[in-house]
Amino acid sequence: MEDVIFNNVKLKKDTYYFLYIGEIKGCCLNEYLRFTLQELKKQPVEFISIVPDVWERYYQDNLIVVNPVAAELSKKAGKLVHARIPGKQFVRFVTAHPLIRDLFNKLVSNQGELFVHMFQTFPEIVSADLPNLTVIGPDPKLSNLWNSKLFMYRKLQGIIPLPPFHFCESRENLLETTRRLWKEWEDGIFVSLEYSAAGAFSFMARSEDELIDKLGDWKPPYLVTKFIPHKYDPTVLGVVANEEEVFIGCVADQCMEQVNKFRGSTFPSVLPEEVQDSLKEITRKVGREMAKIGYRGIFGCDYVIDDEGNIYFVEVNARKQGTTMEMCCTLENSLPDGCPNLMEIEFFAITQKRLPPGCMELKGNPFNMYWGTYNHKVEKDVKTCRGLEDPGSERKMYERVVRGHQKKSEYMVVEHVGRDVIVKVGSFLGRVISVGKDRESMLKGLNEGKLKLRSTIEGAI
Repeated sequence: MEDVIFNNVKLKKDTYYFLYIGEIKGCCLNEYLRFTLQELKKQPVEFISIVPDVWERYYQDNLIVVNPVAAELSKKAGKLVHARIPGKQFVRFVTAHPLIRDLFNKLVSNQGELFVHMFQTFPEIVSADLPNLTVIGPDPKLSNLWNSKLFMYRKLQGIIPLPPFHFCESRENLLETTRRLWKEWEDGIFVSLEYSAAGAFSFMARSEDELIDKLGDWKPPYLVTKFIPHKYDPTVLGVVANEEEVFIGCVADQCMEQVNKFRGSTFPSVLPEEVQDSLKEITRKVGREMAKIGYRGIFGCDYVIDDEGNIYFVEVNARKQGTTMEMCCTLENSLPDGCPNLMEIEFFAITQKRLPPGCMELKGNPFNMYWGTYNHKVEKDVKTCRGLEDPGSERKMYERVVRGHQKKSEYMVVEHVGRDVIVKVGSFLGRVISVGKDRESMLKGLNEGKLKLRSTIEGAI
């Protein structure tokens, strides 16, 4: 089949399988879930990943790459084209694909059930009419609900600190509302579509002309908030198990460009401990509100902190975060042996609506671990001139630096598309992860990784 770009799946006897559906950046999390299922099933467990990412070469076993958009573009270009596909469209395509439906049915027939792990869940996975399937991730309908800017601001008003905001149901209403606000909100107005994330479908404007220009043909409804001048953009990851049990993971500082474009994170946060404690408690309140309507699983909250130290909520991300893997590695190398990790905590939250035994939240930074990430998303079509070697395991890199004595820091470039690949605008060229025993060495590695990544670009197309 032309739309199957790569397939190396080989099933073993007497092995239990689960599926991963999502972008390849989330595949690394499967190792943690595999360990959890192996402990529960008392037999060998493997996973099969179904991803849309088009690369020159792949290094993992049991991988299926399907992407009808990229397949068509590659056919026209006469070479590989790496192009992102909207998550909902990808899940809809995957669950209707005859090859993958056959795989679903075969695994259910062999095992009697099938766990499907997802980086972000979409309602399309539930509506696909696949029997005996359990999604390891938040309920898709509740995830979709909580990712709505309108819903989350209505639900959290009066519970946590929100910036001043308005809902606008039409372009006319947006212009009429903002005309009353320009003088009152002198620092600017922030506009978001109902569903926006990582800088997509949101912007800051300081005048009506700028607002109209940036708005383009975006359709309503809109969330309008007062822009809060700030220096810090912290993010907090958590897991909702029930109304009483909300596990809080790590606080990291997001690295933003052009006000709201997410490019990576650093840990530990530079914020004072008391501010981090406040962020964790606000996030716990959000998790409890999510639990009240049945949400279970990983979530994250983003904030800004103004010059006076006031905390303002920005958004809930009712899914895994871009730095979930790094937070898994942080907990694994900071907490006592035997403590459950994020993937085990989410598995118990979803399947048993409780936290697993031995849960412990991280306090401080006991092993002086520093890490940073950088996501290179291209802002115009580019072509690569060279590939990069297989970087190996990120998880082992953390262990070498944090628990070893040989190296003060390490970095790696992961998820690089390879040589002679066209990377379409809005797609990822690759990602840098740097780990060190101090902030200076970590930042040095991060910068070296950025240069290495950029050196693989031949030029714009």
